Amino acid sequence: MEEHCMVICGDWVCGSGNKWDFVIDKNKLARVVRLYDGIGLLELQESVLREFKLDGGKYEASLTYWPPSSSELATGITTPPVLLTNDGVISFFIQHLRVKGAMNLFVRFDEVLRDEHDDNIDDTGMGFVTPASTKQKSAFSAPPRFRTMTP
Repeated sequence: MEEHCMVICGDWVCGSGNKWDFVIDKNKLARVVRLYDGIGLLELQESVLREFKLDGGKYEASLTYWPPSSSELATGITTPPVLLTNDGVISFFIQHLRVKGAMNLFVRFDEVLRDEHDDNIDDTGMGFVTPASTKQKSAFSAPPRFRTMTP
């Protein structure tokens, strides 16, 4: 079964009295994304990046939601937002969305900082990566010569 969900861009701030507030990014605003049973975290993050027209190689999307309770609506939000960290959390969110009928996702975009040594990180599962800049060494070198001293 397919659902649609509003994704609001901004950042959570914990203020005085441990009350949480979401500050909306007034330039990026919100978008609507499609959710369905079996969608994974990576696929959802990519969908959100596409909707906001951001390059997935330059930005990463941190997705959160806030499970509202009626008492906190009047007194202020003291329960922290839930960070989506795996596929199971997304499944849990979709179940809540179907029961509640209206829940939003919140997104914060962070620029991916590339380390200058990223090329030497093994992401293939092979166990090693040969650096792009290798130093040339001679394969054979002559042993040092020793002089014998005669008395």
